Amino acid sequence: MPPAKHNFAASRLVNPLGASPKLTEAQVWKGLEIKARHPENFVAAITSCDIVSDSGSKIVRFVSFGNNKPVEENIDLYRGTIAYFDSPEAETRITNVLSYDGNGELLLTFSFTGGVPGYRPQQGELPTLNELNKSVGMGIELTIERIRELVQEGAISLN
Repeated sequence: MPPAKHNFAASRLVNPLGASPKLTEAQVWKGLEIKARHPENFVAAITSCDIVSDSGSKIVRFVSFGNNKPVEENIDLYRGTIAYFDSPEAETRITNVLSYDGNGELLLTFSFTGGVPGYRPQQGELPTLNELNKSVGMGIELTIERIRELVQEGAISLN
């Protein structure tokens, strides 16, 4: 029997207390666009990325995780809101969603259907919600930190 696949989503505040500089929606979105085209600068497990086509809002790329063979991903970008990463071969969909909470605070959410990369359940056991939230949440936090660095370096405009 194939291993169980699991679906999960986690969200993090983009600008938690003490974060500096405070990121705007436009800056985070620009960072997500950069991440779609240069994921190896955001995701340590990605060792290479080859863009096959890029029409601005639709990207086809092949990414390699470690020494594994490249996997095709079809990306749809919906400016300012959502990025879909579909991998037909892996039968997965990853989304990056930029939204606001009830207090008007900017949130970044990553969701996974068809499995969470990096989790290989042993003997069919699924990771706990706490383990997934910690792992996925760390990925979100690292993405936000990288975007903040790009703003500080001037690669993403301060406005």
